[in-house]
Amino acid sequence: MKKLLALLLVIALAIPFAACSTASDGDTATTTAAPTVDDTTIRVAVLNGTTGFGIAPLVSDLKNNKCDFKATVDFYADATLVAPLLINGSVDIAAVPTNLAATVYNKTQGKVEVLAVNTLGVLYLLENGESVKSLADLEGKTVYVPGQGTNPEFVLRALLNYAGLTDKVTIDYTYQSPDELTAAMATGKAAIGLLPEPKVTAAKLKNASLRVAVDFSAEWKRLTGTELVQGCLVARKDFVDAHEALASKFLAAYEASVNTVVTDVDTAAKLIVEAGIAPQEALVKNALPRCNITYLTGEEMKSALNEFWSALYGIVPTSIGGKLPDSGIFG
Repeated sequence: MKKLLALLLVIALAIPFAACSTASDGDTATTTAAPTVDDTTIRVAVLNGTTGFGIAPLVSDLKNNKCDFKATVDFYADATLVAPLLINGSVDIAAVPTNLAATVYNKTQGKVEVLAVNTLGVLYLLENGESVKSLADLEGKTVYVPGQGTNPEFVLRALLNYAGLTDKVTIDYTYQSPDELTAAMATGKAAIGLLPEPKVTAAKLKNASLRVAVDFSAEWKRLTGTELVQGCLVARKDFVDAHEALASKFLAAYEASVNTVVTDVDTAAKLIVEAGIAPQEALVKNALPRCNITYLTGEEMKSALNEFWSALYGIVPTSIGGKLPDSGIFG
């Protein structure tokens, strides 16, 4: 990634001279050779849901031939389907949960790198009732989590650990997916549940008595001093090394795409649905302000990710591949 940032600087410095391809020295003209165009097609894998929201405008631009590079973007329902593609080299860039980024880095002995954080915290504790106002109120209670060994479980365990509530809260995995837990919360079968946006909004639209009891992003920031980071953009290092200029183009386009999602909710909701990342425009528009889509790089990204990985490693080492990633994960 350091090489990639250096290349971006070189490209920026070269732009003022690029418009002039011919220099005159008296009667002699010197023609500068045109730069070689990298027409490699970038293979991108993205998860449905909030981790994929940021790429929707870019998907539209690619479909309408508005980009000066080629890329295919494929969507997947589960992060476990994306990890093997990174490992075997079937994709070049992927948007994945932050714990999976560390796992793949460890599993490949450092062959991937994090390019940017694309999603901050999207987890919220919902309650059918009024008994929970803070994490401390969870003592002695049961919290339903959508599946064991998932990002929501790891974040919950980390926060309970920070708050001194380890082993004082029962975690129930009866509902194995966010959709199952959303339905259970909406029908009152589950009293307290942990869900990501836009499932939080979907549940509340079906049951007006549901309330957000705890914002996990706010709690994480309060307890750690860093942002909760749940989604990121990763790439295979050999791809970035071989196609630095192309990777730079993609990142610039991706950042612009994220900015559209953050600043233009109406357009973003339309494009997110068109891309097939979420099913309903109204639902996406309602949920987007709480989805915390971002484009975070540099030291703030590194500090937040290192805090997150350290927290997970302290409670469930296997959640990040059994060891803390070294600085090489940042390129």
